[in-house]
Amino acid sequence: MESKIKFRRTLPGFLFLLLTLPVFSQTDSLISRNCISSNLRMSYNSSLIYSGISMGVEIPVNSVTLTKYVCTGKERVILKDRFVSANSDWYHHPGFHDNLYFTAEWTMRRTYKNGFFTECSFGPGYSRTFLGGTTYIVDNYGKVSIIKSAGYNYALIIAGVGLGFDFTKKKGIPLSSFLKFDNLMMFPYNSTIYFRPVLELGLIYKPEKFIQIFSKRRVVKK
Repeated sequence: MESKIKFRRTLPGFLFLLLTLPVFSQTDSLISRNCISSNLRMSYNSSLIYSGISMGVEIPVNSVTLTKYVCTGKERVILKDRFVSANSDWYHHPGFHDNLYFTAEWTMRRTYKNGFFTECSFGPGYSRTFLGGTTYIVDNYGKVSIIKSAGYNYALIIAGVGLGFDFTKKKGIPLSSFLKFDNLMMFPYNSTIYFRPVLELGLIYKPEKFIQIFSKRRVVKK
């Protein structure tokens, strides 16, 4: 009787181990913590037809090298990186305003063996606009005065997708070029949300030693 009870208790665990064994046998994973340097980012920033500039830093958080074997037997290597980036951006809208905004973004990037990569990002931010021309204010007594640095403050959310090429994979040059499309959602804007598309064209520089931190690196083979 006791042997039957023990068998019933151990049977579920044995079946679970038997079913999950093939999964573990197909995946070879190695996790390590390495000191990785951050990246510097600079781009031409165009909001519709209004030009500007963007600068930022990418701080690495996690890196996974995924190796897959396709039907032909060839290896397909994909590098999945995760970054936290801090950016400062500006564009000039003639006759309307200058917009200076700061963002903190979570960036997910997939880089292939030939250097081509795709990415998407999103995060919160803060915007400060400065009105073009001279702005006046009239008080209750009819006195007119000039407002210096007149403008508005906004909270914002930014989301974007992009693609590019990493020259370190083929050329050994610590640079990447990228093209990225962002969408700014600024609020409150006259009790609504203001949407503004932004196009970026720029470079990412990868110095050997710049804000180095310990980041998780994982190698997975399937």
